[in-house]
Amino acid sequence: MAGKKTSKKKTPTQKKSAAKKKTPRRTKPAQRKPSIIRRFFRNVTISVLFILISVGAGAGYYLIQNWDTLRNEPDTRIVKSPGIEKPSVVKAAIPDFEVFPDEPVARPKPPEPRVPPLPDERPQIVIIIDDLGYDRALAAKFLSIEGPLTYAILPHSPHRNEIANAAKRKGSEVMLHLPMEPDEYPERDPGPGALLSIMTPDERIAALESNLDTVPFISGVNNHMGSKMSANSEHMNQVLSIMKKRGLYYIDSLTTRNSKSRSSARLFQVPFAQRDVFLDHAPEPAAIRVRLNQLVRIAELHGQAIGIAHPYETTYEVLSEMLPVLREKVQLIPASEAVRLAGY
Repeated sequence: MAGKKTSKKKTPTQKKSAAKKKTPRRTKPAQRKPSIIRRFFRNVTISVLFILISVGAGAGYYLIQNWDTLRNEPDTRIVKSPGIEKPSVVKAAIPDFEVFPDEPVARPKPPEPRVPPLPDERPQIVIIIDDLGYDRALAAKFLSIEGPLTYAILPHSPHRNEIANAAKRKGSEVMLHLPMEPDEYPERDPGPGALLSIMTPDERIAALESNLDTVPFISGVNNHMGSKMSANSEHMNQVLSIMKKRGLYYIDSLTTRNSKSRSSARLFQVPFAQRDVFLDHAPEPAAIRVRLNQLVRIAELHGQAIGIAHPYETTYEVLSEMLPVLREKVQLIPASEAVRLAGY
């Protein structure tokens, strides 16, 4: 019919060609491999980061495990005056003081007088302040007392160097206060550096040598606790053999009636003496005054006597009050002079 438009159908080949024209083909760009130099620096960077992370983690673990030890590292500065300045704000835990016998051990009466005639006719007393090394402020108070007190310092205590230096500058005598196993161990712990019966002889000698090296200026040793160790001849022979080797004297704190210290000192020819009175067996002012007077009476009877006290505030107050008066009756001497006079 006239007027009708005729439409031509496209063949399949024509359809494919049209589709290709509508969606042009895309080609992917070729990927380039990183150069050898770039790969080298990338591997080095990763390795360095890994090492830094490992070192940081290790340092953090070490600090966590050793924080208490690092905080309590002792200050080894030399004290420039007889007193001790700037007491520590943080104090290490103070170990137990002496384990006293139920009844203070009496001094055996010698068969005859042992003290030669003296230029000064007054009897002589020694006062040893035990258990020093943990409280600098209280140690400074005892160091301020006039007269030749003897200061016994615990090994491995945090302020041993400062206190020993202060005593040395004052002209006072320093001793090692040697921790030894008591009968009550382990309920009562003698503290760091203790000599124990379970140790082998080599371990015991090594511990003793280490203790002796920790406190400067020592001229002698006395035992801290030690009722079990002191009663064993073999153990005390080991201890006194080292005293002989080092040229030190030994004072038995006499914490047991069964002490073998005197016989060991005689065997090794070590200057020796033993404690007569624990001055603060009961740390009350009235009791300490009684003990001080008892010390004077023993000195009047034997010519010389040794008292041991501990760093209590009460003890400091009583000694400060009584010593000026007592020194009109007695001479106050360092421990080394007592062992020279006492013999064996």
